[in-house]
Amino acid sequence: MVKKTKQEKSIFFDQKEYEKIRQASDNAIIEMVQKGMSDSFREIEKRYQKKLFVYVYHLLGNKEETEDILQNVFVKTFNNIDRFDIKRKFSSWIYRIAHNESVNYLKRKSKRRLVSWEDVSTSKDKLETSSDEESPDDLWLKKELRRDVQDALDKIPQKYREVLVLRYFLNKTYDEMSDILGKPANTIGTLLNRAKKKLSQVIKKADSSNE
Repeated sequence: MVKKTKQEKSIFFDQKEYEKIRQASDNAIIEMVQKGMSDSFREIEKRYQKKLFVYVYHLLGNKEETEDILQNVFVKTFNNIDRFDIKRKFSSWIYRIAHNESVNYLKRKSKRRLVSWEDVSTSKDKLETSSDEESPDDLWLKKELRRDVQDALDKIPQKYREVLVLRYFLNKTYDEMSDILGKPANTIGTLLNRAKKKLSQVIKKADSSNE
């Protein structure tokens, strides 16, 4: 739970109120927090903890660093909650914060990412995500990502790795990715196509060297 730094109301919810919060949309909960019901933010943390962990961990490749970044993300989200436009999609906003925190951290560290794919796969399997936009190409790439992917991802630039994670691990739409990355949707499509080619080339090269 993040430490609150602004004026707030500490509210203890009974079971009925808790169930109402649990079933509410993200934006409805954010409205509660904006009105001073800060304890409602716990539900936001619960919903996004694992998903954001997968996203940030793919970028940083270090569990402890990822946990530190996530703490910063939730603190920054809470402290800036009054600035959030309730007409926007909250998930895109918090992923954008996570993106900025991660990229800025990488710039400061100037450190190449190394990932334990087994750890990331374990975290991913715990997520409950769905997508109504899956095509044969999407399914093909998901299969590719599971094949000898550890070495392949290490050889792909961060900008390509990030779009693959958002699209195929977190099932984000092009519009959502556009909001998160601050890039036009057509640019997202171009990045994805290049990322697929890069990943495929690396995997094929690895396969041929093992023959």
